[in-house]
Amino acid sequence: MDDEYQQGIIGAPSKHALFITLNRDQLLNSRQKQTLLRHIAKLPSLLQEQQQVYPDAQLYLNIGLSSGLWDYLEIQPKPAGLRPFKAITNKKVTMPASDADLLLHLRSNRHDVNYHLSQILLSTLFPILKIDEMVHGFSYLDSRDLTGFVDGTENPEGEHRREVALINKDKHFAGGSYVHIQKYQHNLARWQQLSVEQQECSYGRSKAANIEFSSSNKSSSAHTARSAIKNNQQQSVEILRQSLPFADQHSQGLMFASYAAQADSFDLILASMCALDKHGDSDAILNVSKAVSGHAFFTPSASWFSALMESS
Repeated sequence: MDDEYQQGIIGAPSKHALFITLNRDQLLNSRQKQTLLRHIAKLPSLLQEQQQVYPDAQLYLNIGLSSGLWDYLEIQPKPAGLRPFKAITNKKVTMPASDADLLLHLRSNRHDVNYHLSQILLSTLFPILKIDEMVHGFSYLDSRDLTGFVDGTENPEGEHRREVALINKDKHFAGGSYVHIQKYQHNLARWQQLSVEQQECSYGRSKAANIEFSSSNKSSSAHTARSAIKNNQQQSVEILRQSLPFADQHSQGLMFASYAAQADSFDLILASMCALDKHGDSDAILNVSKAVSGHAFFTPSASWFSALMESS
């Protein structure tokens, strides 16, 4: 499977990323659908060309298709777990569903190279697909979120990254991954009004040293308590995060990117974060961070794109 998956899924964290979502601008006829399929199939080769031009940039591209686009283009077969993003709403939390058609998740250590590749990709997909949103994510200090806490501490490492993020035994989709993207806007003014002790209680982790609190010293609403869960078989639910902060003159926050071999891993963690405990509390981080979008995609293997090119 090593040569099959999109390398950016499990590659080491990058300094910069572009999260680009695209949508159909109009109804497509049969000819336009075939054209779009050919253009999507061509995208990995465009990445490879730029990787050769900028070998030191550590350039990655993950391409994800939504359930809606998969059905609209009548691609067969379809990944069993690919479905629209599940919105969540309760008395305290709202997690909206956006579900664009296509995801381009570009990563490298050079923002200029990311942007350069994005223009090549977008010119290939225009005018059939147009940009829904394009967000620049960047590594902040020593891999910290804008709240000041280290992000991604519990990410799997080494060979375990493959086990968590990549489908293994599947006739059609080995090497693929289910990806969920959410944009979280932080209320940093409110966050900065909290004491360090209150902030640490919200995370269940020390701020400077990045040491997780013991279960006995952790609130039930702490983020580390809500995101570290087990499934019905009492197995740890894991995802591989490729998230990065973003900031502009209008808002600041986190572009959250989850990759997993199991389609429901992200759903289970998100449900745990949103659930209200006996005190009516959800994940404490959601008091200062609001999800404003939610997307679900499937990132197929490299061989899937090769087969698509041959068939279209």
